[in-house]
Amino acid sequence: METQFFPADSQQLKSYWKRPGGKFGTLVGIGLLVAAGYYVLPVLTKVVWNTVNFGIALASLGAFLYMVTHRKFRLGLFYLYEILMKKFAGIVIELDPFIIAEDYIRDMTDEREKLYKQSLEVDGQKEKIDLKIKEKESEINKFMTKAQVARERNMLPELGNMTRQIGRLKEYIQQLTPIRDNLSRIGEYLTRIHQNSAYLIEDARNELELKRDLYKSVTSGNRALNSALKIFKGDPEKKLLVEQSMEYLKDDIAGKLANMKKAITYSADFMKSIDLDNATYEKEGLKMLESFNGEDAFKLTTGNTTKESGEGTEFQNLLK
Repeated sequence: METQFFPADSQQLKSYWKRPGGKFGTLVGIGLLVAAGYYVLPVLTKVVWNTVNFGIALASLGAFLYMVTHRKFRLGLFYLYEILMKKFAGIVIELDPFIIAEDYIRDMTDEREKLYKQSLEVDGQKEKIDLKIKEKESEINKFMTKAQVARERNMLPELGNMTRQIGRLKEYIQQLTPIRDNLSRIGEYLTRIHQNSAYLIEDARNELELKRDLYKSVTSGNRALNSALKIFKGDPEKKLLVEQSMEYLKDDIAGKLANMKKAITYSADFMKSIDLDNATYEKEGLKMLESFNGEDAFKLTTGNTTKESGEGTEFQNLLK
């Protein structure tokens, strides 16, 4: 049945790309997808990396809490750290045993210089206190003179003021005097330490030099003995190489000797065959000599010569 809307011979539907506006719509769709990916992918990447970082942070926090709360684990880490530090210190000492001693002497020298500066500061403070005490004593003498004058002139207020000032100055001097004495003793003690430290540092340097010379002597002697022992023992690696080369040489010599013996055997058999052939030829030659008769051979030769001369005469007659 054929209608206007559904013809019997209807055509196949076209693809979206071939429809009117299909190409433009497809391109616009692809552009929208690219734009969405351009803006969405960074956000997704950031979310993923934040998630990964959050997981790492949680794992680190868990490990930290475990280390803090677990006493045995903390003790194990502490002992491991101590063992590693001891091993490291042992390696440093073995590399050069005099580095630590030289560093110790340098520290002593630096401390001696600091001690000298501190002793100068102490002596300076003592001298300042001495100057203050002398100054205050001079002021006391002046106030004493003024007090005598005020008493002679019956100036009671001025006399009371001067006596109070004299009392304050004497109290101040009494307070400064023990400090001055202590600083004096400290300065003398620091000076003695500074002087004795020079001998101590020099003695340490001399001892270090002696030990360095002893170490060099023992080291050189040990090297000489090791060199002497190497003459008898030899280098293990080189000795192994020599043994391997000798084994190869033995195998090579054995192979060449076997080849030579085999060649001699083969050549001996060949020479025997040659000798056998020579003996056979010699025997056959002797048989031929024994069977040879000289007179028959001569007659045979003479007859042949006469016949040949006759044939020659007949040939010459024919030519004529």
